[in-house]
Parts: sequence; C-alpha cells; structure tokens
Amino acid sequence: MMPQRDATPAPIARRVGPPGLPSPSGPSGPSDPSAPSGSSGRLGSFIGQRARRLASALTRLTGRFVRRFGLPIAFVLTGLLGGLGYSLFTPTTYTATAFVLVVDEGENGQTGPAAVSFAQAFGRLAPLPETLGYSSIPLPEIAPGTTREHIQASTSPDTPLIRLTGSGGSPGDAAAFANTAADALVRYGTSHRADTGVRVALMSLAATPASPSSPNLPLNLAVGTASGILLAGLSAAVMSGRRGRGAHNTPRPRTPEPAPTPAAPAAPAAPAAEAGP
Repeated sequence: MMPQRDATPAPIARRVGPPGLPSPSGPSGPSDPSAPSGSSGRLGSFIGQRARRLASALTRLTGRFVRRFGLPIAFVLTGLLGGLGYSLFTPTTYTATAFVLVVDEGENGQTGPAAVSFAQAFGRLAPLPETLGYSSIPLPEIAPGTTREHIQASTSPDTPLIRLTGSGGSPGDAAAFANTAADALVRYGTSHRADTGVRVALMSLAATPASPSSPNLPLNLAVGTASGILLAGLSAAVMSGRRGRGAHNTPRPRTPEPAPTPAAPAAPAAPAAEAGP
C-alpha cells in the first residue's frame, strides 16, 4: 500500500532585499501604487528646507537693507513726490514777450549813450498803473494793484532794449499784458520826447503762446529729486558719523590680571643642638 502525500502546498519563500529598498512584488501581485514612495518624501522635505532657508536669508537681507538705506530712500521718494505734487496742483501760467527800443538821435543820426540810461528808466516805469494808462489796448480784468505780478520789464546794461513779459492764466491774457505794456511805453515816451530827447520805438509785439511756461513737469521732478538726494546724502553722513562715534566710545573689555601667586610657607627652623655634659 502506497503512503499518501500531504495535499497542503508548501509556502513560497520571499526574497528579502537590503534595508531601505522596497521589497519586490511576490507572485501574488504587484505592490500598491497609492503607497507613498520614500524617495519622493525625502525630495519634498529637501525642497521645503531649501525654500525656508532662502526665505529666511531674503528676510535678513531686506531688514539690513531697510535699516541702512531706508531713510535716504525715503528722502529721495519724498522729493520726487513733492515735485510731482507741485506740478499737479500749481495753476497753469502762460507767458508772452514784447520788445521796445529806445533811440537817442544825435547830431549825425547816431545812437547816443543816453539811450541806455533812458531804457533802464523806462523799464522801471513800464509796470506802473500810471504808465499803463497811456495804452490804447485794454488790460485783462485783474485785481487792483496786481499789475506787477502780470507784467515784468527787464533791460540790458549795454543795449537800449526793453523786454516786456506778460503772464496770465490763458494765452490771450499773457499776450494782452505784454502788448499793453509795450504800447503804453511807446506812447509815454512819445509824449515826453521833448523833455527826454529820446524816441521809444516798438520792435515786436508779443505773440500768443502755444504752450504754458509753468508748471514744467520734468524740471519740477528733477528739482524735487535733487533735493531728496541732497537730504539723503546729509542724513547718510550724519548716521555714519554717529555710528563711528558709538564704535569709538564703546569700552573695550579689559583682560583680567592674573591673581598673585601665594608665597610658599617658610620651612621650620632646625632645633638647636643640645650642649654636652
């Protein structure tokens, strides 16, 4: 009679790999794809650490930059914004210019030296209301006593030429102020020609300006920025001087002096020898 064999199948041996590596899938089926891989976790942890270190370094650099250059940058920005605000809120002004010439006719028809002196005198009289009353061109409506704010006269020390500049809120007003002053000066000089001995002639009338003379946005921004840079330089110099004085006045740590070495105790004196009999 043949002996019967056990029908229970023998267990299948599984190979165990080195520690840290995933075990190969057995014959029963592949491994679960949803389980997280160890290498992906280590990579994510490494990226997170590097990102935190980079953020911390940027925070420290930003803090140092702000502490060192924050005040100068604030001054520069303040100057720039000041120039921009002045350009935006200043009323628009137009200017126009007319020219008048003073002629001193000598014996031979030559211009004499007295014309330069009379040109300077007429230039001072041009903005006065009494002189403007000689003009046949009406002035724009302005407040009484404000003609000097709208009419300016300038002369040359070498040439008997008077430059009359009119300023107003519109191009027409600016040209009207300049032409009124020029016409008044010519009529005033003609009426006093017998007393002065000189003749006042009109060289050119003022043309209507095409663009305003102020505010000038690029110029105002440049002036404001330059003022901010100047204040920033002064503040940086003051701060560096304070830091230098603080470092100079900081007491240096003293090196402790070594403690004195205690003196060695004196050796006891030898007993005296006894005298013999």
